Amino acid sequence: GDLVIQNGGNDKDISFRCDDGSGGLTEYFRIDGQYELNRFVKNARFIDGVKANFGTTDDLQIFHSSGTNIIDSTIGDLIIKVSQDDGDIIFQSDNGSGAISTYFRVDGGVKQTIFEENLRVNDSKYALFGNSNDLEIRHDGNDSEIINNTGNLTIGNRTDDGDIIFQSDDGSGGTTAYLTLDGSATNMTAHKTMTWVDSVKAQFGNSGDLSIYHDGSSSHIENQTS
Repeated sequence: GDLVIQNGGNDKDISFRCDDGSGGLTEYFRIDGQYELNRFVKNARFIDGVKANFGTTDDLQIFHSSGTNIIDSTIGDLIIKVSQDDGDIIFQSDNGSGAISTYFRVDGGVKQTIFEENLRVNDSKYALFGNSNDLEIRHDGNDSEIINNTGNLTIGNRTDDGDIIFQSDDGSGGTTAYLTLDGSATNMTAHKTMTWVDSVKAQFGNSGDLSIYHDGSSSHIENQTS
């Protein structure tokens, strides 16, 4: 039959003790009858492949197997939570030089997710922004895309006297500026030739009052306002 270890005293405990490695006795764990808890006073070790199971049907499992540590939620969501006011959740790993570094943290004080190392999104995977994937950024292995699906797309520089500089390959293995939006001079500077293809007009004035274009055969300068 079964072996029952029982203490019938109200609010009393069952204490498991063993040698402390120094010729004495020490408590290893306790069944606490007052608070209805199992209290571990010493480390508990689960050898390789042996799981710590939680839930009536082993809904959560924690174990080490074949050099890998696994937290497996077999039913429902897995929530990692800090209830401490302004507390953080910090994700750390090896830094490649024999030490440990923080890669990112969920900062409860400033309500931000802060990345302290590079974040890479693999080829053809999107970085999505907005409740309905309103902005998409991706690289497909060859080309990069910024796709806006809702509203306007604004590129802004709010630094006083700061510029927005459009750069590309210079044809010689380097990069060069093609167009600068100059925040101190408040103008746009074209650093390279700007080409309008046939029949596309360069227009001036709020209503396109002056047009300059080439239609494939002839060049036109048209003034629409006297």
